[in-house]
Amino acid sequence: MITLNYYETVKTHPQVFPQLQCKDLLFAGYRCPAIDRLLGKWSHHSYIYYVISGKMAYHTPGQSWILTAGKAMFVKKGAVIMEKFFEEELCILSFFIPDTYMCSFLRQNLAVLQNCASFNQNNDIVLPLDVTDILKGYFHSLLPYFSAEQRPSEDLLELKFRELLFNILTNPANHCLNEYLQSLLAAHEDGLQEIMENNCLYNLSLVDYAKLCNRSLSSFKRDFYSVYKTNPGHWLLMKKLSYSHRLLLTTDKSVNDITIESGFENSTHFSKAFKKHFGLSPVQYRNQASISQDAKNAVIPF
Repeated sequence: MITLNYYETVKTHPQVFPQLQCKDLLFAGYRCPAIDRLLGKWSHHSYIYYVISGKMAYHTPGQSWILTAGKAMFVKKGAVIMEKFFEEELCILSFFIPDTYMCSFLRQNLAVLQNCASFNQNNDIVLPLDVTDILKGYFHSLLPYFSAEQRPSEDLLELKFRELLFNILTNPANHCLNEYLQSLLAAHEDGLQEIMENNCLYNLSLVDYAKLCNRSLSSFKRDFYSVYKTNPGHWLLMKKLSYSHRLLLTTDKSVNDITIESGFENSTHFSKAFKKHFGLSPVQYRNQASISQDAKNAVIPF
């Protein structure tokens, strides 16, 4: 399964994704054009998602989030698998927020973080948001801007964006996002290791990973080696093989599902890589493991 750059896809196709831009900020309001049930997507900018109508799900290894009309979430920069349901048209509002803008906003408005008590930081890439009536009204108030003949000024758009952040961050129910943003503001580096560990099971290129880590490809490879003492291509393959191996032995998921969940490009690529490393194809390996387990569990009569 190919994983597309969500931010770049939206930004470069305004005819499909009606949008408003202000400085480094990007708003998009659209009817989701995806025709596949499952779609891999990543973004080097975090974003806020609000569902106007329809139903969708976001999946990461071992975890899922369901969003229906009126629900919102904050998605940290990184990769996910999106599942689309087709019972009702899926309409979405997206707000892309570069880390640099978010940190600048927080430094100017430190008081918005004071509602956050001492919670354990949530390392999930998806943070569900509490949607109050005021916040819901805010989201729907933006819809006319996308179809207006005269686009709003950048000053007005930034004001509206800041309104969104104030609405979310001054709500104590969104403490997980507050906690994450405090760590973002305090960070002295951009967390290459955290980004790689959180996004290793997706079909991204090394160029994509470098962009996620805010580096050139050469700097990414150099810094990666200094952390892991191996090259990123080999490390990523071992991570994917290890995860797929566990799924083969502990679940009854199909090879195709394991291919997608482990981040391989397709089942042929997965089978070749798995056989080269383990000596057997995924199906053969699972069958042999099952036979071995049955033999261990067999009762030998006297």
